[in-house]
Amino acid sequence: MIRLYDQNIWGNMPKTESVANRNRLIYTLIQECRPDFCTFQECNPDTSRQGEDAMQEILKDTYAEAAPEEWNRNFTPVFYRRDRWELLDSGFMPYEGLNDINSKSITWAILKEKATGKPVCIISTHFWWQYQSEKDTRQRLENVAALKKLCDEIIEKYNVPVIVAGDLNNGANAVQGELPYKTMLTQGFQDIRAKAPKTTDCHTCHKYPVRNEQGDYVGTSLPAVTIDYILTYGENSLQAECFQVLTDTRALSSSDHCPLVGDFAF
Repeated sequence: MIRLYDQNIWGNMPKTESVANRNRLIYTLIQECRPDFCTFQECNPDTSRQGEDAMQEILKDTYAEAAPEEWNRNFTPVFYRRDRWELLDSGFMPYEGLNDINSKSITWAILKEKATGKPVCIISTHFWWQYQSEKDTRQRLENVAALKKLCDEIIEKYNVPVIVAGDLNNGANAVQGELPYKTMLTQGFQDIRAKAPKTTDCHTCHKYPVRNEQGDYVGTSLPAVTIDYILTYGENSLQAECFQVLTDTRALSSSDHCPLVGDFAF
């Protein structure tokens, strides 16, 4: 089995706002579920990657980062367990078109399990977010096309199963609608929420946590919108075994997006 942890960690905020306590909460969740891979969105180089509680620093004893040379501009990183996996190749690609601070992007990693030599591709992505006009929906559809093109190129070159995780900024109850997500389902992407025998109907996104008197963020609202996903792609997709949305107090306080956890037969 392999396990993936995905979360938009809400790093796109003023540089003066400390995210340290939220990064630590995320780390406790990761320690408990012991994923093979961690994929993040809004892992902002100016906030989430700064200070002694920088995300890459608190993970470094167990996890290495794919495309490490891009760390200072990569908002959508992929981390992998260095004891189990070997990095074969990786890359980073900001989406063309509408893109705020170049945070809307793709990071991909080709990884080989050390014990068996079996490969897998892990992708972290974040689509365009605004919903003011039709051009915003068109931009998300362009994000879909760019992601599909990359997945096809990876499969042709490496012949590996592909797992995609991230914030697609559209879906159930979302103000952006759900056309891009539904388009993906017609183009070879499969949502493991619907495919895993153990799954949930819990949404993924909720109101922002707020600071308490001690300066720590606390979240109490349950998610009411789904815009975050773990998907597989291609004819040789891995079989999803379990899909979870974490909603304990730590998860709700860590971001406005709940963590997703996906287990796969491997």
